Amino acid sequence: MRNTQRAGRGALRDMTAYRSAEASATGTGPAFSFDLSSNELTLPPLPSVLSAIEQGLPRLARYPDPTARALTEEVAGHLRVCADEVAVGPGSAGVLQQVLLALCGEGDEVVYAWPGFDAYPLLVAVSGATGVQTPLTGSGEHDLAGLLARVSGRTRVVILCSPHNPTGTVIDHGRLDGFLRSLPQGVVAVLDEAYVEFDRGGDPPGLPEILREHGNVVVLRTFSKAYGLAGLRVGYAAGPRRIMTTVCKTALPFGVTHLAEQAAILSLRAGTELRERLSAVTSAREELSRHLGELGLPVLPSRANFVWLPLATSAEPFAQTAATAGIKVRACPGHGVRVSVGEPEAHRALLTALARTDLSHWS
Repeated sequence: MRNTQRAGRGALRDMTAYRSAEASATGTGPAFSFDLSSNELTLPPLPSVLSAIEQGLPRLARYPDPTARALTEEVAGHLRVCADEVAVGPGSAGVLQQVLLALCGEGDEVVYAWPGFDAYPLLVAVSGATGVQTPLTGSGEHDLAGLLARVSGRTRVVILCSPHNPTGTVIDHGRLDGFLRSLPQGVVAVLDEAYVEFDRGGDPPGLPEILREHGNVVVLRTFSKAYGLAGLRVGYAAGPRRIMTTVCKTALPFGVTHLAEQAAILSLRAGTELRERLSAVTSAREELSRHLGELGLPVLPSRANFVWLPLATSAEPFAQTAATAGIKVRACPGHGVRVSVGEPEAHRALLTALARTDLSHWS
C-alpha cells in the first residue's frame, strides 16, 4: 500500500528550500547581466589570499581537519579569547544553524526582526523551534522594545543583526546593552555581525566589547562578505565556553574545507589589504545612495555593502524595472528593495533604467 503520509516534521513541511523558488524560475525569467541581490563583493579574494588558494588546489583529494583547529586558534587569537570559546563552520549561516541546534528544540521559540536575513525562518525550523517575527521600526531599525515584548517562557534565542540585513542600520552600544540586561536568564542573544567590517572600516582585533560585558551573547562573523570568500563558505561564532562547547558538537563533519581554512587564516592577517577594499566599497555605496536619492527615491543610510529603499508596495515594480535592464536586486514585497554595491557598470545600468521610468507614484 502506498504511504500517503506527509514527510517531514513541524514547520518544515510548509517551507520551501532556501531560494528554491528563485532557482526554479531562472529558466523562464529575464537574463541578468549583473547580480546585485546577494551582497557579494565584485572583487576577488584579497591578493595574498588568492595566491594561497591556488597553491592549495592539489590537496582537494584529501579530507580537511574535521575540527579546523588551525582556524579556530587563529580566530581565538584574533579575538583574544580561548579556542574553546570559538566555533567555526560553513559560513555564518552554517554556524548559526549549529547554534540553534545546540540551544533549541521542539516547543522552543526564536525571536528576530523582520524583514531580515531570509535564511532565518528556515534555520529556525530546522532546529525544531518556532520563529517569532517582530516588525522593524519605520526607520528600518530593530524595535528592541517590541522584540523584548515577544520574549516568553518558551524563548531560547533572540537574533539581532547589526548592521541589519536588509536595511543596513546598526544597533548602538547603549541600546544593545540595555536590551541584553533586560533579557530573562537563560535566553541567549545571537548578534549576527556578517557586515560589521563595512561599519568599522576594518576588522580590528580583540573581543567585541559586548561579549566582555554579558555572558548571554554569541557573536557571528563571516568571511563571505568583506573578505570576498563567499564561494568557500567559512564563518565563525564566539561566545561563552558553556555554550560553544555544545555548539561545536553540532558541527557538520569536515564542514570547513582546507582551502577555506587557509584562506580565512590569511584573510585575518591581511588587515591593510582589507581596509583598502572597504574604503572603495564604502565610496561606491555612498555614490550609489546619492544618485538614487537624486532620482527622488527614499534611501536609508547604510553601514553595510548594500543600500535599502523602503518602497513598500513599489518594491516589486522597482525589481521589475531593474530586471528589464539586466539587473537582479532583492525585493521584499510590501517592505522594500535591497541593492548590493556592485560594479560601476551595474550601477550605471540600474540608474539609467530608473531615470527612464516614471517614479512619481512610487512610495
